[in-house]
Amino acid sequence: MKWLALFLLAGSSLHFDITDARGHKASGVSLIESGPDEDGWYQLTPTKSAKVKAEIVLLWPFDGQAKMQDGPGAIPAIAIERGDARALANSHVVAALATPVLLGLVSLDQRAQATGLDAAALAQASTKLSESDDPFEKGLGLLYAKNSADALAPLKEAFKQRRRQLTRVPSEIYPVAMLYGGALMDEKKFDDAAVVFLLALKQKPSDPRALKGRAAALQQAGKG
Repeated sequence: MKWLALFLLAGSSLHFDITDARGHKASGVSLIESGPDEDGWYQLTPTKSAKVKAEIVLLWPFDGQAKMQDGPGAIPAIAIERGDARALANSHVVAALATPVLLGLVSLDQRAQATGLDAAALAQASTKLSESDDPFEKGLGLLYAKNSADALAPLKEAFKQRRRQLTRVPSEIYPVAMLYGGALMDEKKFDDAAVVFLLALKQKPSDPRALKGRAAALQQAGKG
């Protein structure tokens, strides 16, 4: 998907490409930041121009946080109008919706309520992600279907893609690392999971979820 809108946050060097529910330029929408925290992450809040009447919901980065990328380019972001059902026809947007659910941060019902979308339709769209040609989306769909074994290969590919990019973007790498690490844990590949969680920690050194994941993996691998 092409990221079309470019924004510069005042007071930082973060650049964002913001798209909407259809994958088009998010007209009249920008992001403001507060922070950074001890790991260099900024908390993001969507803001809109006067011509935008609907409430705007930031879906990606999945937790509303971003960190400086390590090269040129922009940080992908997705912001939709609350209740815009067109989001469920866009697999890239559905993946953004499903990520915090699969990370155990919110339930699917809570995610649907927060975004004004129908929970049953969101569940159906999340299931269909397993049919996607995009490795991240496919991996998410398989995880949603509780098929961590088959999710390993696409998640591994998605992780490689993000780490091999000319410009590496922490808000793209971190969630894939956490999901991939969790799938490795489910399949009892504890040594591999420990490595992946360590790479997640390189993005967020103080993150309790990554710390807990790595500790658990090391313990299960007999290296605690």
